[in-house]
Amino acid sequence: MPHYLDTVAASPWVLAVVFVVAGLDALLPFMPSESTVVACGVAAAGTGRPHLAMLIVVASAGAYLGDQASFRIGRRSTGSVEARLSHQRARQLHNWVRRLLHSRGGLVIVFARYLPGGRSTTALAAGVVGYPAVRFHWYTTLGVVAWAVEAALIGYLGGEVFAGRPILGFLLAGAVALAISGLAVVIQHVFAPEPAGVASRAAGDRPY
Repeated sequence: MPHYLDTVAASPWVLAVVFVVAGLDALLPFMPSESTVVACGVAAAGTGRPHLAMLIVVASAGAYLGDQASFRIGRRSTGSVEARLSHQRARQLHNWVRRLLHSRGGLVIVFARYLPGGRSTTALAAGVVGYPAVRFHWYTTLGVVAWAVEAALIGYLGGEVFAGRPILGFLLAGAVALAISGLAVVIQHVFAPEPAGVASRAAGDRPY
């Protein structure tokens, strides 16, 4: 492990960065939360720092608080959003999201975080459509812990496979994480297809 990476991994600020990035990712989807956890997992394999268990706990805590913040923003926006649902397609989409979350909320909340922008969109939408806060709490807890364990272990295993070559370890871990995201996309399309009104919008808008 290069000396400069050892120094960075040993910094007490590393876990603080993980916490902040994991939390902000729920509000700012471009934040590289998974990449940050994976990189720290690679570093943990080579240096023992940050401690793998602490990395998982901190990443989970940051992601949980970020999801809760996004959910509460959505909950406070419920009235204003419903007041603007004058367009038929907007009402159809809103009703579809409500039905989807109330019937398959656990699946959506757990797996949507692996999709680009899925985490922030799902948490916000759950608040807007009035998804039960207690159920959101438990499914989010399950989702963030599973996500943090997956990202940290992928990074750690990548670092173990390419001991002394952290860049290769990070690339391997990134490839595995990308494959998992692809699997999540497949699961979304199988269990949560687009509503018919939205999926056929392009056809419906064509002039004949």
